[in-house]
Amino acid sequence: MKTKTIILTLFAFIFVKAFAQNPDPRALTIYQIMVASYQHAPDGAPGYTAMWGPDDARKDGNLRGIINSLDSIRALGVNAIWMTPIFDSSTATGGEKLQATGYFTNNFFKIDPHFGSEADFRELVDKAHGLGMYVILDGVFGHHGGVTEPSPSGYTLDTTQVYSDRGEQGGTGNIAYPGSLDYIKELATYYIDRYGVDGWRLDQAYQATQGGHNYWLEIRGAVEELTAARKARGEKWGTLGYMVGEDWGDADVINRGVYRDGGLLSAFDFDGKERISGPMQNVEGAGLENGWADIVTTLAPPTSRGYLNDSVMPNLYLSNHDGYRLADHFDPADPQYYEKLKLRHGILAAYSGPITLYYGDEYADRSLESTGAQPDNIARTTGHLSPRNAREADLRDYVAEAMKFRADNPAMWRGEASFATMRGRNGADILVVTKRDPESSNKVAVIFTDKPVTLKFPSLEEAVKVEALVPRFVRL
Repeated sequence: MKTKTIILTLFAFIFVKAFAQNPDPRALTIYQIMVASYQHAPDGAPGYTAMWGPDDARKDGNLRGIINSLDSIRALGVNAIWMTPIFDSSTATGGEKLQATGYFTNNFFKIDPHFGSEADFRELVDKAHGLGMYVILDGVFGHHGGVTEPSPSGYTLDTTQVYSDRGEQGGTGNIAYPGSLDYIKELATYYIDRYGVDGWRLDQAYQATQGGHNYWLEIRGAVEELTAARKARGEKWGTLGYMVGEDWGDADVINRGVYRDGGLLSAFDFDGKERISGPMQNVEGAGLENGWADIVTTLAPPTSRGYLNDSVMPNLYLSNHDGYRLADHFDPADPQYYEKLKLRHGILAAYSGPITLYYGDEYADRSLESTGAQPDNIARTTGHLSPRNAREADLRDYVAEAMKFRADNPAMWRGEASFATMRGRNGADILVVTKRDPESSNKVAVIFTDKPVTLKFPSLEEAVKVEALVPRFVRL
């Protein structure tokens, strides 16, 4: 175990250096943290005592707990963290269970004292940056839980209840545009300018499409203006300005929603998630129902699945805080249980575009044994930093190696893919995905097989052995 820790630390050191040369949103490998349920540090803020989620899960997570975990997170090969909302929700309407989630805040311009102080947050951002990781905040720009104070510049929210252009399908929000636009533009730039934050994950992003207008155009414009100015004066951080929207639906829904008129350039890839790891709030089905064909479809250009154009950047993920965990879709008694989890992480690593991992999936965390939770919050289980057995350690190491390979090879995260299927002598169903990056001429192969195989590549001296269901990455 000590040797593996040293290796992972070395990976992290090399990865920091490599990624600094490629500040491209498509290279993002994001680690999502549910703040209240992740980690509690005794010398930090008290945390909450209740939250919508499993009864037996942690509720008192704090920023100090995340600070103490950053080295372990970084060793997974990720280059960004996304924290669920950390803004003051301590007096928000709806009670403590809702307050602890952060998604109904009462003050967007203050850190929730249950989670920590402004000094804690600044320390977290600075340490993450020191480790080569971007920091992405969770922004709720369509609804709030009782904001009464103006912004630092004196702007106020228009709190009229309003339907987004998605109508009742998208639910109601209580931040109305254009009356709230100046407030939200200040909010979208405040944490970038003050702390060097690197971007936003945008909750229920469709709520900012109102009255036939996509207000992400103006909000993103304000962010890009600031990040360009920071970059021009030589700032290293607070220059990425990545913005990824949550817009539940297929490609057509997202095209007509947050992608409309070029409002946002990235949104979570709900279509891809369902293809490879099953539905959000139903454990029946684990994706890949069409075998390797679903991998081909997911790794193909965005337009092949109906997305607006190939300039948009769907963000692929396996699970998150709003549905079941990845491991919930599989039977732990299955002899190939861990291999099936590795398979999904391998697809994720091979995706051309930004990706997101959910805390605990690297340890095969499960939520089905939890009580008191609903399908939309069942995955908010207690975070941990160590594996509980050798198989979990092996899964974590595979995830780290896959994400490290992704970081080292631009072909993995922006390459053009070609696909070849073949049948092995033992009847194995084999898919070889070859990816080439035109900018660097980097070329890789990702090999999928349902039975153990050994393959020979003309450009490699040694044959490549591939385990059943465990994707193998090869630089060509």
